[in-house]
Amino acid sequence: MTDPARSSPEVEAYRAADLLRHDLGKAIRLSAPDTIEPDTEALRARLRADVLETRRSPSGSCGAAKLFELWHRDASALFPERTELGGRVAAITGIFGEVAALSAKLDRLDRLELERLDGLTKDIARECRALAEMARPKASKA
Repeated sequence: MTDPARSSPEVEAYRAADLLRHDLGKAIRLSAPDTIEPDTEALRARLRADVLETRRSPSGSCGAAKLFELWHRDASALFPERTELGGRVAAITGIFGEVAALSAKLDRLDRLELERLDGLTKDIARECRALAEMARPKASKA
């Protein structure tokens, strides 16, 4: 019997993926309504909060791209390239390239670009959920 206090690489990968799902995948859409805001400035304000101020605390805020960068620095070794999980992390990384580019000029984006950024936040939320589900240890799936 294995010692439950010791974590396997599979369990560590799941913990890291679930942390990403919660801290980023959920938070990047935290204040998103069921349907996109008809008012462009309301959409911009919501995206500013969800993308640029994803984690808020009394000491300040941290944007989604930075949160992902920090997570990736600490957890990427758990998701080797050329594996299904590594491919999912690569997909999330690719999405963040576009998110970072758009969010850097958030105040100057037109309506179509804001809608594109909103769509990317949906993609990130979906991909983070999928990564956590794929990483779930086999014994606990069912």
